[in-house]
Amino acid sequence: MAKVIGSYRGNSFSTDLLVILKEAGCNYHAPAHRGNHDIWFSPITGIYFPFDSKILSHHTANAILKIAGLPEQFEAHQDEEAEENAGK
Repeated sequence: MAKVIGSYRGNSFSTDLLVILKEAGCNYHAPAHRGNHDIWFSPITGIYFPFDSKILSHHTANAILKIAGLPEQFEAHQDEEAEENAGK
């Protein structure tokens, strides 16, 4: 499966992540109540999980895929990696 590279400065991984989750059979379960995270269900793992409408980190996107029983598919944009390495 191809890796998705994205989230450069303000763009969200949420749109691409939703497509992947829906293709895997995951479905929307309940709206957000007190927070801003909707609840989704994975038939692969049988787990309900929160989904934020604005996921800015590839780490968070990959963690949601892991909860849903799917392989990691997101990588940081090259500019983000350069910024992270410059700060070390």
